[in-house]
Amino acid sequence: MGKGEFTFPVQNCPICGAKGTFQVTGRMNNIPFFGETMETLVLCSGCMFKHSDVLHLRQREPSRHEYKISSSGDMNVRVVKSGTATIKIPELGVTIKPSSGSRGYISNVEGVLNRVKEAIVFAMSDASPARRRVAERKLKTLGAIMHGLKKTNLIVMDPFGHSAIIDKRAKRRKLTKKELAFLEAST
Repeated sequence: MGKGEFTFPVQNCPICGAKGTFQVTGRMNNIPFFGETMETLVLCSGCMFKHSDVLHLRQREPSRHEYKISSSGDMNVRVVKSGTATIKIPELGVTIKPSSGSRGYISNVEGVLNRVKEAIVFAMSDASPARRRVAERKLKTLGAIMHGLKKTNLIVMDPFGHSAIIDKRAKRRKLTKKELAFLEAST
């Protein structure tokens, strides 16, 4: 086992009840832009239940990152989003709030916009005709943004400061008390 890695003794699976099939492993890391983290993997070889997570071990200053998407080249800008971050795209009327199952990820602007697209398409599946039309307009606008035909702002707000938009044009500042209250009310 490498430095910072750990393994707990094999247990009986709380999901399927199989004896000696449930294993928890993990490791401690220092990940750029996230800081000290603990990665865990829970796996049952009986029922194939699997769960992985990344936990942040230090809190940073609450932060707000904003980036003006103005061309198709901006799709490559790196985005680090923690499981506690809220993403806003005001021009689309989109706010993605974290839930108890939210996970962090490292992606780029295109990846974030594709996740927004997937969420809109999913929401359309059982929407009323009026809401479907609104969603279709949002998808059309999203396509124009991704092709550099329309400008928009991408905002990432994180009460624990583990998120970032990594580009020299990205603006970073501390969250205001009003923004922190909004984030706390959202959870």
